[in-house]
Amino acid sequence: MPRWKVDPSRVEVLKERTISNGPVIYWMSRDQRAEDNWALIYAQEMALDRDVPLAVIFSLSPDFLGATLRQYSFMLKGLEETAGSLEDKDIPFVMLPGEPAKEVPKFASKHKVSSIVTDFDPLRIKHAWKTGIMKGIRSS
Repeated sequence: MPRWKVDPSRVEVLKERTISNGPVIYWMSRDQRAEDNWALIYAQEMALDRDVPLAVIFSLSPDFLGATLRQYSFMLKGLEETAGSLEDKDIPFVMLPGEPAKEVPKFASKHKVSSIVTDFDPLRIKHAWKTGIMKGIRSS
């Protein structure tokens, strides 16, 4: 991925923390692609600036807005391609089965993550997940 600088006005910090030496993770949600993904570029910039690893995680919610098996199948095929693109860039991709508000904090705690970056999403469910993740990180 080329080195871009993300405009700071496009970034919303949800929670300030002391920066540690842990990895930066990009919680992929809405923008399920490895190219032209500004949140991923921002996460990569953070990891490079701190000289820490970068990984991409995706939490597969078992019942996202009543999605059908066909919709999940389509999404998983796309995520498989995205995982391959990330692998070509030496960026690990981890699929977490379960609700993001539970699984992302568990992953962050287990891997001593320093920062979590995600993309913008206007859906209420995504705002609820972000709130749940922040609460989960606070208690871990």
